[in-house]
Amino acid sequence: MSESQGRPYAGQSADERDAQRRTRLLAATRELIGTKGYAGTKIERICALANVSTRHFYRQYDGKESAFIDLYDQLTNESYERVLASLQLTEGRPLSERVAAGFAAYLQPMFDDVRTARIAFVEVIGVSPRIERLRLDYREVLIATIEAEGSAAVNRGEVADRDFRFAALALIGAANVIVYDWAIKADRIPAKDVQQKLVALAVDLIAG
Repeated sequence: MSESQGRPYAGQSADERDAQRRTRLLAATRELIGTKGYAGTKIERICALANVSTRHFYRQYDGKESAFIDLYDQLTNESYERVLASLQLTEGRPLSERVAAGFAAYLQPMFDDVRTARIAFVEVIGVSPRIERLRLDYREVLIATIEAEGSAAVNRGEVADRDFRFAALALIGAANVIVYDWAIKADRIPAKDVQQKLVALAVDLIAG
């Protein structure tokens, strides 16, 4: 019976071992792409850092692009879950407070770890058509969230109606450029300063 058929080994099933390998591969991919860039990262180096054979790598992914997509999907999902959690915590509060808290929650992982910022705002750009579609799909999720929050505030009579999609695109575009610039600089200004400025911009654009 092969490992792929589920033979237990050292008290773990094949699925459990595969899950652990995926976790290590994602951690190694994050470290290498987050520090050396997508182009400078080789599958063999990912495997060596993760202590996973290339044979087992290809059981998880069909190539480096797929590993990067899995990582990007994980990072964006975690970020969006933080946004949703923030919106739940601020339910019933004014739009300005909800926008400030939600956008700060979205940005926090990027400023907590420059590798995450580099992956989400630098390395994801121009890698492949497949990754670009994923990036744009995630952008649409963020836009839809902002539009829903803005429309709800309009219905409450809290703010005047406006083109919330335009405001969302302006905010996301500004964040992309600003975090990109921050992530690639060796002499970065403090992360909290950039985050505070971006949060203030979000409030002005969405709730101002």
